[in-house]
Amino acid sequence: MRDNYKITGIIALMIIVLTSNIALAQFQWDNNITVGEYGMSWSYSETLTGIDSITYRIGLDENIGNNDGFINAWELLLADKEVRKNLKNAIDTEPDARIDNSSERIEVIDIDAVLSTEIIGKTMLANTIVNRYIVTYGFENSIMNATSIWFMGEPESPVTIIMPAGIDVVNISGMDNVTKKTTDHTKITGIFSEKPEQRGEITLGLARNQTRNVSYPVINETTSNTNKTEEKITKPIIERLYETLFGIKNTSLG
Repeated sequence: MRDNYKITGIIALMIIVLTSNIALAQFQWDNNITVGEYGMSWSYSETLTGIDSITYRIGLDENIGNNDGFINAWELLLADKEVRKNLKNAIDTEPDARIDNSSERIEVIDIDAVLSTEIIGKTMLANTIVNRYIVTYGFENSIMNATSIWFMGEPESPVTIIMPAGIDVVNISGMDNVTKKTTDHTKITGIFSEKPEQRGEITLGLARNQTRNVSYPVINETTSNTNKTEEKITKPIIERLYETLFGIKNTSLG
């Protein structure tokens, strides 16, 4: 997201940079993915500091609140409701996971969001905001029969992926600084590589291991059978979430 924010937001930020000693902006987006045989959970931790936290509040105040320069508890509740809805819509429109190059048999079961109470207060307050999101998916078929699983995320953001026992990760692409540890299950850590399209894509090549039992982790073993039309994926979830939630572009991402 390298386009501009609304003009009012840019002017406010320019004033801050020129007239105060506020630290430079910082944004951190951490991913933790736990895959089970019939589903997975993808948790996100979003940390904003400095100018990023101010711009975040300005976006909420202008697009969800009453644009009075202050975020109250009621506006935070409205933002929580809106972020869940828009995150669900973003994933439904452009899925961020595929099994064997298809998202048709992956269903979003639940979305949870915990927005920081530190958001409450004046929009020009440059403190630390940590928001958390958890998306639970269901698989129509067992992951044990798959040959690959694919994830799309924010480029250069840290990611940890835990795969279930009974399946081997035979190759990894789209991830930098890779660390792979195999015990009764496989744990992979690294960061999403940045592609020319300004998105990260990780693909794990999979093979069933007949010597291990499927016992960890179990996310969800039931899901409804739905027919979906797969859309072309163009942007990471976090970028689409900001656009749909605020109606703005976030210049600090990407």
